[in-house]
Amino acid sequence: MKKFFVGVLTIIILLLFIWMQAYIFNYFSLFGVIPNIGIILIISISMCAGKNIGAFSGLVYGALFDIAFENTFGVYTFLFGSLGYLVGLLKGELALDNQLSISLIVTISTIIIEIINLIFLNFKNAFFDVSYLYIFKVISLEVIYNIFLTVVMYKPLMILGDIINRSRRAYYEL
Repeated sequence: MKKFFVGVLTIIILLLFIWMQAYIFNYFSLFGVIPNIGIILIISISMCAGKNIGAFSGLVYGALFDIAFENTFGVYTFLFGSLGYLVGLLKGELALDNQLSISLIVTISTIIIEIINLIFLNFKNAFFDVSYLYIFKVISLEVIYNIFLTVVMYKPLMILGDIINRSRRAYYEL
């Protein structure tokens, strides 16, 4: 029963982050750049709970993100699901109390996700033409914004990860 409630809590937090992305962070753009807080959430869950829960959370969050923001379905579902799985492989390899390691993973993930997103946007729109300097500026600002938010949201997200981990251990010990 405890595992069910933790699953429901995780889904509620995923929905809360989609809501915050849509209705709060759209008003706090930095030079026209909006952070992608889903990257921070999925990395936090994956590093605490592992690859399976990380991938599932990433798939759910990505699907919700695609439904809420994109007119083509599947790009963010694939990106966040892959991110959750790949970061979940690092569970146990990095110290969770080290904010630098999580900030480094957020930086690398933001760069990769935004570059892949720009590639898909280029395929989708034949007239998409943006200079490399613009792309560098946008990605750099998003990385800085995401790192700042990682530091701010670090403790609450680690508590969520610990709750998920404890529910999994309780389930397997029965």
